[in-house]
Order: sequence, then C-alpha cells, then structure tokens
Amino acid sequence: MRKSFVLMVIMLVLLAAYLWFRPQDANLELQADREFQPDYIAENVTLRIYDKDGYIADHVRASTLEHFEQLGFTQFNLPRYTLFNAEHQPAWEISSLHAVWFPEDKIILEQQVVLQNLLPGELVERIDTTSLQLLLPEKKIQTHEAVVIKGLGFNVKGIGLEARLSDKHLLLNRHLETIYHNEH
Repeated sequence: MRKSFVLMVIMLVLLAAYLWFRPQDANLELQADREFQPDYIAENVTLRIYDKDGYIADHVRASTLEHFEQLGFTQFNLPRYTLFNAEHQPAWEISSLHAVWFPEDKIILEQQVVLQNLLPGELVERIDTTSLQLLLPEKKIQTHEAVVIKGLGFNVKGIGLEARLSDKHLLLNRHLETIYHNEH
C-alpha cells in the first residue's frame, strides 16, 4: 500500500514536470516572441511618396523604422512628415517622438506632436498636441487631445481638432481660450 502511494506520487510529479516543460509550449513561446520582433529595422530613413503625375506628395524622415509584417504596421522614432500642397510646395511638417503607420495609410503620431506650417504668411503657423491621427493621401488630421494653435497674433487653446490640410479647413471641437497679441 505504501509502495503504491509513493509510486503514484512519483508518477504525478513526472506527469506535472512533463506538462510543465512540454516542447510544443516552448515552440509557441518562440513563435509569439517572433511576432513581436520586427521583420526589419532601418536607421536614418528617408521615404518619398509621389503622386500619380510624378510630383512628390509626401516626404518622411525618421531616426529608426521597425516593420512588423505579421502585426501589419511600421513603427517610427523621431518621424518628420513633410506634406506638399497642390502647387507641389512643402506646406506642412509634422513631427513627434513616435509614430505608427498602418497599411491603410493611417499614421498615429504620439508624444510632442508639432504641425509646423512651412508656407509664409499663413494664418495658422503651428499646432501642438500630444497625439494625432494623419490620414494619407487626403492629408486629414484629427485628435481628441488638448491642442494649442499658434498663428499670426494669436494663440488658441482647445480640445479636439479635425482638419483637412489640403484645403485649409480646420475645426476645433472645444474652444478653451484665445489670446491675442498686440504686436507693433
């Protein structure tokens, strides 16, 4: 009776050890780890996107790029997107600390997002926020975060923004404050 109890305990311990260290679990973990590893990494990246007529439409620079094929996105560090207008002039530069580019040409920019107007004499010179969605090739932007809009003689603070940069349409979802500067 005692021998069969000891034998049964040994069998249970061996079964538990086998289940704990099963080889296919290790393979599943390795496969899961590979999913979260980029398929390739590039440094000091420059990408130019051209329109159907052969003119440059967008220009992207980043310190690093990591592409994840299975997850379906590309991640950028310190990206700078230059968007061109209908006259093929650089119109806006959008920068942030991090960005993720999804296959449907939706880019999510995170942390210290700055939209800088590159055209002189425009009403809106700069927009600051913490997070932003950019939809290409329509050049639409949107955020639900706090925004600061700086322009010729004014600063506007608000929450949420939708804009079509190509036709200079801008909608502030919630206005908080406007400060006008008396410049001489």
